[in-house]
Amino acid sequence: MSNLQISVIGFPLDENSSFMRGPANAPDVIRKNLESYSINLCAENGVDFRNNPCWSDVGNVELTTGSDAMDQIEESIRGLLDKGIKPLSLGGDHSVIFPIIKAFAEKYEKLNIFHIDAHPDLYDNFEDNPYSHASPFARIMENRLVNKLVQVGIRTINPAQQTQIDKF
Repeated sequence: MSNLQISVIGFPLDENSSFMRGPANAPDVIRKNLESYSINLCAENGVDFRNNPCWSDVGNVELTTGSDAMDQIEESIRGLLDKGIKPLSLGGDHSVIFPIIKAFAEKYEKLNIFHIDAHPDLYDNFEDNPYSHASPFARIMENRLVNKLVQVGIRTINPAQQTQIDKF
């Protein structure tokens, strides 16, 4: 039996960003910085995560585009969950949260999300893209994937987002 409990998995995706590109680079940049001498991978209880068999890094998922990428993300997370492994995802624009939560919702009932952000990401279809980085929580809520969504730090809610909030 393996001691593996957590796997880091990268989703290099930013095609759903409406403003800037760059989140696709995040998984590799985060990993590189974890190897920096200024980072200490030891927990408060003395556990050293550098060479610990309880976690692994399964690398980045080679993603295609559009809804196929969403399916690939969901399948990758589901595959880890089916093995009893907790995924720790890196990177990607905010759109990656929808397929991640979709996989979790199949495995666990009554999920709750505590979302810290300046934006609610509740647009129904931002810039004619239902998978936009500005829309993942609309997809999550309309599919009833979570019991409760609590959003903290939201600084602006426009009429379109308020309509979504009222709907859910």
